[in-house]
Order: sequence, then structure tokens, then C-alpha cells
Amino acid sequence: MTLSIPFQTVDVFTQTRFLGNPLAIVLLHHPLSSSDSSDPKQQPPVLTQHQKQLIAREFNLSETVFIHITQSNYDDPSAPFVIDIFTTTEELPFAGHPTIGAGWFLTGHERWRDRKEFKLDTRAGVILVSRIAKIPGPLTSPDDSAHASAKLVKLRIPIDFKTHLPYNSALLSTLKSKLHQPQLEPGDYVNGVDGAEPVASIVKGMSFVLLPLRDEGSLSRIQPLIGINDAVPGSLIPDEHLGDWKGFSSLYVFVVSPSTESNSIFDNIYDDVDPVNPFIHPIIRLRTRMFQSGGFEDPATGSAASTLCGWFASQQQNAVGRWRFEVIQGVEMGRESRIGVVVDVEREANVDGNVVVKKIELVGGAVKITEGMVDIP
Repeated sequence: MTLSIPFQTVDVFTQTRFLGNPLAIVLLHHPLSSSDSSDPKQQPPVLTQHQKQLIAREFNLSETVFIHITQSNYDDPSAPFVIDIFTTTEELPFAGHPTIGAGWFLTGHERWRDRKEFKLDTRAGVILVSRIAKIPGPLTSPDDSAHASAKLVKLRIPIDFKTHLPYNSALLSTLKSKLHQPQLEPGDYVNGVDGAEPVASIVKGMSFVLLPLRDEGSLSRIQPLIGINDAVPGSLIPDEHLGDWKGFSSLYVFVVSPSTESNSIFDNIYDDVDPVNPFIHPIIRLRTRMFQSGGFEDPATGSAASTLCGWFASQQQNAVGRWRFEVIQGVEMGRESRIGVVVDVEREANVDGNVVVKKIELVGGAVKITEGMVDIP
């Protein structure tokens, strides 16, 4: 007997169709049973792991998220929604754009439209997702006003933040050389062709080499990574450098944007005064690109953006306080994405001069592209 399962595809970190980062959302409705527990982890699975992996492979997107819906999600506002995140080859404990996409979907669902908060139960832990009402401007006509409400969500991501020793090796110098980057000059690299580059981890097993470039022109000319350690996808950092933090790694290239654009993803979201964290820094815009080996480029990477912003804030001379970043990624791919990141930095207790990244929030929206049914034989 064929099992038909509903799905949607959405573009995340955008309000415009066919921009942002595509995501497939698959809904797994758990039927009522004689089980004493309404927890989907304690019930017979709607799909096996193998079937979920096959579906993710069929969608062939960077990630597919499966949302488990049980009777408790209808009856109890505090009951978390269990979600599973898959790439085309494996399950992930956490990723930014599937979590934002799942939260965005639930806030717009007619059954839960009145709820302001949701809990998402991921492999990395339970994440609180909150609805945000944003009114972008300026509004120049009645039609603008009619369509002004753009729905966003924010989530506090699980972090175990660590800044590692700067990374330098023959591999990285080769990556930055004319052989692999024929359109870049030595002066395009802030730290030079042979200079060490910062490395940071958002959690154990998810790390990024952070490569600053001179300007947006340099960013537009850097090429995807082809022929660089292709045998180990995404592996740009040696295991011995990261120790227990080894795992997924990739290259996140960035510049600080000189843009004077007045509108921001943060308009009407955060007040300029916060009684908990009274020192709020001005908004910083970053332009970014994310590469893995094998020529892969990602249009929007919430985990990488969160890592970069946590590192950037902690490195400033006046680091303590709340930092707001608007990260613009995917422009060169024709899929512009806008990622909001909020970082709270505090002075580390009993350690002179040291600061610690205390909290990171991720902000974004999405737009629906398609919906339908997946038939499972």
C-alpha cells in the first residue's frame, strides 16, 4: 500500500521567491495509537531512517527537514515538535536554514497561527523559536502598506562556541594562490597569501575557516574550491589542529560591507535599549560566500553566519554588549539571502580581559514555492 506524505518547498532567508536557500519540509503526522506516550520518539516511526534519506536524496537540496506532528502538538502549546534534518547523504544534529524554515512554516500554519513561540526538538537539543512581526519601509503607496507585514522568526541556537588558534598550512596557501584563484591578487587577502586565518566552531564538530577579503570586488572574484582535498568534502582544516572539535568544516569568506542602506532585517525587531544588555552596538553588514571542496557553494548558511558573527563580535576592543549583524550571502549565485544574527558578549567571570560569547540568535524568513505529496511504496 502506498503511503502519501505532504510536503512543501520554501526559500529561506528571503521574502522573494527563487532567492534565498531552498528547503524541503516534509510533514509526518503520527496517528493516534494505544501507546501511552505521544512522543514521536517513543512511537513506531512513520518513516524509517532509510526512507527519510531516500526522500532527502530525491529532493536533492542542501537539506530536507521532517516535522513530526502528534496529538500533543495540537493539545499542549508547550509540547515540542520533533524535527529531523537530512542532507542528501546524512542526518545532521542541527542546521540553521532548516530550523528557520520549520519555525516559519509552523508560525504560518492555520492550526497554530495564534501561537507566538514554538519548541523544536533537534538532535542538538530543544530550540525555542519565536514569531516576529516586521514592517519594512519606506512605504510609498497603499499597495505597499497592504503587503508590508513580512513574517520573520528568530531562534536561539545551541552553541558551544570556541575560537581556535589561527590556521596556516601549505594547503591554505595553495588555496589562495594564483593556481586556484587566478582572479585575485595578494593584496585582496587581508592576511596575505601566506598569512594565518581565523578558525571558530559554533559547536563541537562544526567549524569554519573565516577568510577576510579586502572588498566586495575581491569577494565577487573568488572562485569555488575545485581540486582542493576533494577526497574529503569540506575538509580544509587538519584534524590535529582541532582535536576533539574536528568534524564538518568549510571556508566562509567575508568582507565588512560599507553599505549605507537604511533598511535592515532588524527594523522594528529589537529596541535600542535592553534592560538585560544595555549596551547595543550599531548594526554591521557583512557580505559572505561559503565554499566546500568539490566546487560547492551555499546560498545561505545559518551556522556559518552565526560562527562568523560570534567570532567577529568577540574580537572587537569593546566587545561586551549586544551585536546585530545583517549577513548577505548568495549574491554571486543569483540567490541573495539576508541572515540576521544577534550576538551577546559578556566579560568572562574571574578572568581579566577575557570575553565569552554568551548567546547567539538567528533571524530569518521564508516564502513558499511548491507543495504536494510524496508517495512512499
